[in-house]
Amino acid sequence: MLPLLSCKGPSLIPPRLLCCFVRQFRTAVMDNQRGRGRGRGDRGGPRGRGQRGGGPPPRGASPSGRGSSGFTRGRGGPPQVQIFSPGTPARLDSRSTDRDLDSLISRFKNLSTSVPDRVVRPGFGKRGNAITLRANYFALKYPKDCVLYDYPIGITPPVKTELRRFRKRLFDLFEASSEVSPYLGGIAHDRVQRLIAREPLPEDFSVSVQFYDEGEPGPRPNSKVYKLSLLEPKELRSADLDRYLQGEDPLYDPLPIISAFNLITTSHASHNGILCGKNRYFFPPRMLNESPFDLGGGLEAWKGFFASVRPVYKNLMINVNVCMSAFYVPYARLSDAILEFQARSRGAIPQELEGRVRVTTTHLGYRKKNPIKAFGAQSARKTMFQCDEFGGKISVEQYFQRKYNIRLQHADDMPVVNIGNKTKDIYVPAEVCEIEPGQSYRGLLADKQTAEMIKAACNPPYVNAQAISDQGLGVLGLRQRASPMQGFDVEVSLEFAIVPARVLNPPRVMYQSGQPSVANGSWNILGVRFSRPAPLTRAAILVLNDGGRDDFRDQTDPELRSVVTGFLTKCRNSGMQVEEGLPPLRFIRLPRANQRDRLRIEAINEIEKQLKTLPSPPNLVLVFMTGRDPDIYPGLKKLCDMKLGIQTVCMLMPKVKKERGQDQYFSNIALKVNTKLGGVNHQIHPDSLRWLKNTMLVGMDVTHPGVGCVKGTPSIAAVVASCDGNFMHYPASLRLQEHRKEMITDVKEMMIERLSEYYKRMKSYPERIIVFRDGVSEGQFDQVLLRELPPMKEAFKAFKGCKPKLTIAICGKRHHTRFYPTKTEEADRTSNTKAGTVVDKGVTAVYDFDFYLQAHAGLQGTVRATHYSVIYDENKFPADDLQQGANDVSYLWARATKSVSLIPPAYWADRACERGKIYLHGILPPPRGSPESRMNEEQIMRKANDMWGNGIHDNVKGTMFYL
Repeated sequence: MLPLLSCKGPSLIPPRLLCCFVRQFRTAVMDNQRGRGRGRGDRGGPRGRGQRGGGPPPRGASPSGRGSSGFTRGRGGPPQVQIFSPGTPARLDSRSTDRDLDSLISRFKNLSTSVPDRVVRPGFGKRGNAITLRANYFALKYPKDCVLYDYPIGITPPVKTELRRFRKRLFDLFEASSEVSPYLGGIAHDRVQRLIAREPLPEDFSVSVQFYDEGEPGPRPNSKVYKLSLLEPKELRSADLDRYLQGEDPLYDPLPIISAFNLITTSHASHNGILCGKNRYFFPPRMLNESPFDLGGGLEAWKGFFASVRPVYKNLMINVNVCMSAFYVPYARLSDAILEFQARSRGAIPQELEGRVRVTTTHLGYRKKNPIKAFGAQSARKTMFQCDEFGGKISVEQYFQRKYNIRLQHADDMPVVNIGNKTKDIYVPAEVCEIEPGQSYRGLLADKQTAEMIKAACNPPYVNAQAISDQGLGVLGLRQRASPMQGFDVEVSLEFAIVPARVLNPPRVMYQSGQPSVANGSWNILGVRFSRPAPLTRAAILVLNDGGRDDFRDQTDPELRSVVTGFLTKCRNSGMQVEEGLPPLRFIRLPRANQRDRLRIEAINEIEKQLKTLPSPPNLVLVFMTGRDPDIYPGLKKLCDMKLGIQTVCMLMPKVKKERGQDQYFSNIALKVNTKLGGVNHQIHPDSLRWLKNTMLVGMDVTHPGVGCVKGTPSIAAVVASCDGNFMHYPASLRLQEHRKEMITDVKEMMIERLSEYYKRMKSYPERIIVFRDGVSEGQFDQVLLRELPPMKEAFKAFKGCKPKLTIAICGKRHHTRFYPTKTEEADRTSNTKAGTVVDKGVTAVYDFDFYLQAHAGLQGTVRATHYSVIYDENKFPADDLQQGANDVSYLWARATKSVSLIPPAYWADRACERGKIYLHGILPPPRGSPESRMNEEQIMRKANDMWGNGIHDNVKGTMFYL
């Protein structure tokens, strides 16, 4: 029922991308909250993509899954381009006129921001071909000069804010009370601590409600009385908000009144939908007149909609987007779910249900809802308890037969279920439990479930736009101005926002020989030679036979020789210097996994032993793997990166042995090999790099422990930086830091390491540094300036004569802004916007220097641009320089012949973080029932530090070992 998706092992879809698929289609096109463990949307990436026509999608493109679903094909022809609302005129409003926007920029010259040195927009970009797009934003109309009353709510006795179900019922009782009933049309609340009212409510307003277990017949003797009291309100004035939106008052904090409008506009959705994550509301398929989409394993896909109020120039708008999530099949028998899970997991018990899923029982004569506290150790036949009613010890099976006349079908083949509370255990058979409807699945999807979710969620843009228009605006209550919107005199436009955009020209891509033609962010490398080939002269071959059907038989296998020869020929043809003959080869039959060796330590020890028998230390080992076991890959990478100091590149034997696609696969791997050895695969024309003269590009990111990890497990921070004039090589610094801390702790030391490497290669210090910081939410922008900027400046002072001008830009992918072409000729073959599309007007921030850039081409689904926000800029870049420059640099992704959606420095930092997670394999997460799974915060941190040791081996520190 609940198999976990393995995010490990050598695969054409690498660990980060697999996790991204799960996140992408789990909530809000799998915009999972960035516990990253970034589980952080339509993210993917052209990992190891060589020639056209294969490999996984680039980061930002929705993964494939439906073939040509959503596209109409002619006879053997390309898909027919379709756009949303083709017959509706797309007219820009007055906010987007050059005269109006120039006036806005002129007002910024004399403004000061709340945080010193926080940059405001210097202007708007002009380069590129002008087009017009629709955006999934809808204008929010509210009364001018109105006052909203923001009441804090006091609850006695106190209620924990994380008890969402309890609070929902508590506030349902609050709304049903006679005291609140007269005001319902003019109030909205968050079910926690805040209530917004259109008019002042009576002083000392309070309501007492009697709370009892839902489903029981009448109040129980132990029911509690809760008192909800409204405290002194704040007054939120729309006139103050208007001045902010007009660009006249950057010091005003708009968040309180914007969040108030959020409560008002999403009140209907919060009452009728299921909140899953932040601002994501899901609805049973029947509410959308759709059939359930079965994912297998007791799960089905539900469609939902994201809704959030956003401030833009002269307007508030509500951003609405389609999202998908996995839900448990409602009313399914728990015993059936357990049987299905056991069939997939060799008899294991789905302990992922414990504490997360609620079930309903009816044997008491009424429907009673209970959370699953735990699974018992034994079956209903063997679980005994004292029962005075029947004269002593009795089994659960006997009790249900004598008390309720229920004969169990699974009396002895599955454990009982504990549905008790903290003080009392109550054991019942699984077959008398039904899974309560409306419960989202919070684990990792299995591979097959992920594939099915992709089928459900991967839709072209016009399909998603139609769903927003036809379904989303209605179920969210926006179309009909559902209560309390009318009471607040709030109205939402039903028309998508029309915004101006531009399509930037791509850079010229260059090789040592051969001149590829770039089309929509992609090019072909047939017959070209790497720009700077690296010598492949000290390689070794390692074959890891793990019992796979496609494994090489032994070291004399003629197919092995043929494959190695073919790959080395590919490297020679690409310009690399390769020694004649075959490199030294080691063939290992790996010890099999067993209960005593769940992490395959014996196999890793055997690999180490064999590598140490090589005649001389290699600079690169080509590893042929079965690809079946999720523990071998992380164990191998940790061994070679941290202990032996050897670069490795893995190939899957089932892939290399297939003649179809073999040449392309070899090209993929050759790209990685050349880069890891210090070569340069391709360049872009020097004219496109002129703005980066004497510049160091830096990428920074943090990844956090994900599902199943012990509280206190450390996060991992990465800082990468360019060290060459081609901006292709980014050695990395990695650190462990405090659990789920987003701001990087050791910024100074990591930046010193990167500057030292730059000086070592370039013999001078950079005159300019541009930092692309990934993974920071809008609410944390100021924290970057307050906590990460000062240590960066201190790092510069550690070097004599190092005085670079610094720019910091935040890269955001976890947003819900989507753009839709308004003309078929302005769409690409997938009906998405074209590679190079940039938007900096209409739906961008009022004051921030921000823009949306889609540097890549979508393959399928609805493509998503990256949101860049420049928060610090000593270089005083004009908008065009950063927009065109970021687009050009996005073509410098070493592993692909495509542009990528996230600028490479930030993307490489993300990859480095993912490699860091491999080094903690065994506690990210720990195996269930292992000693590590029972550790406290101090113990798990100590364990992580022991596993991390001294970090990356000196031999590979200056390389892109994480590629």
